[in-house]
Amino acid sequence: MKELLLATLLLATTSTLANQGNIVKEGYFVNDSKRDFLKTIHAQKRFTVDHPNKRGYEVYGPKDLGKWLKENSPFSFSSLRLEEKEKSLATYPTPEEIELKLKKLAKDNPNIFKLFSIGKTERGRELWMMKVSDNVEVDEVEPEFKYVANMHGDEIVGREMMVSLLEELAKNYKSSDLETTTLINNTEIYIMPSLNPDGAASRRRGNSNWRDLNRDFPDVVRDGQIEDTHSHSIFDNESRDRQNETVAMMNFQKKRHFALSANFHGGTEVVNYPWDTTGDDFPYKDLVVELSREYAVKIPSMRDNWEFVDGIVNGYQWYEINGGMQDWSYHWHNDLQVTIELSHSKWPTYDLVQSYYDKNRDSLFDYMKSIHQGFGIKFTKDEKFKVEIFKKNESSLTKIDTISKNGREFYKVLAAGNYKVKVTTSKLKKEIDLEVKKNSISPNGNYISL
Repeated sequence: MKELLLATLLLATTSTLANQGNIVKEGYFVNDSKRDFLKTIHAQKRFTVDHPNKRGYEVYGPKDLGKWLKENSPFSFSSLRLEEKEKSLATYPTPEEIELKLKKLAKDNPNIFKLFSIGKTERGRELWMMKVSDNVEVDEVEPEFKYVANMHGDEIVGREMMVSLLEELAKNYKSSDLETTTLINNTEIYIMPSLNPDGAASRRRGNSNWRDLNRDFPDVVRDGQIEDTHSHSIFDNESRDRQNETVAMMNFQKKRHFALSANFHGGTEVVNYPWDTTGDDFPYKDLVVELSREYAVKIPSMRDNWEFVDGIVNGYQWYEINGGMQDWSYHWHNDLQVTIELSHSKWPTYDLVQSYYDKNRDSLFDYMKSIHQGFGIKFTKDEKFKVEIFKKNESSLTKIDTISKNGREFYKVLAAGNYKVKVTTSKLKKEIDLEVKKNSISPNGNYISL
């Protein structure tokens, strides 16, 4: 009995400590240019490292982080609360005002916009998602694309940019702009301006429970096991013990068929591509590097950022993230996602917001159009199926992927080129030769009916 009681107490203590791993009540910048102290910080498990640069890095954690740094850090550090001076210069809309803007956009453009909530925050605010499509009330078989912003509440630029993007999509569609109408008529686009409105309302990184949402998702499989950010136990892609905002996104994505997406942050200017949590090569490394570079190259301040070659970086090579949404999206849902850092200041003065949208505008549109750089398969009913993808070379085939799924539709973004695809279900085996083109939008997507 004593042994059982001790084991239970030890498990509870371990779980409690692990659950502190994404609490972000305090934040400091550590002046450790060579990153000599990083290993010690990572060993604590309960601290979160963010935005390393040539001077040092940000560290977030529970209330005793400052005390711990004072007792253990050989390097100087400064509180990130100094950013409050910068924040006080900016007057941004409240989450409630953003909600009103979104409702008005949906009301004024019911032919292409549908606003709905995917769930509620820990404090009870709705998590608003806007669907953009020419048949907005119909779940069409079309390539599905997603933008998500403001999962860190104090990184505000992405939220405002998503509202501006929706406003331009509405304006352009009304004026029959060819680029916009072609995109909307042949794509299902989902845009979420804020995954963390509670954090935005309080101008802080975490949600109302001080949790870092970008450390709250299930991690990728390593050696057949899942490294969970909460208890370090072996979980599948489960939502238990996670924050409401995380659970809402997990449940929503489970119902969809996203193949390409991006989430927006702030603190520097760079496109971060997977993996974040492991040094292993990403399965579609050349493709994701190409897409990342195409986004960054159109933005001089991002492309010429002295910290990153061409304005892009592999997440793990920059700094390791466990429990991030980017890796979870691809690993569990075939949704190739990048993380786009939009601004050196996380909370710049409000009068700069339009300039950020203006310089990202072309990249935002072109990245959405890249969803059509791929192929899809649609069945007449739900099927358990396997898809094998082979790249055609001059005289041979190179197998690049095998995907097994259940459902009625499947879509995959690929590098431009010629492919052979083998589809297997319980009732059929079929081989398909296809070409994936760049900068080309097929009617309702490049789908093959089976």
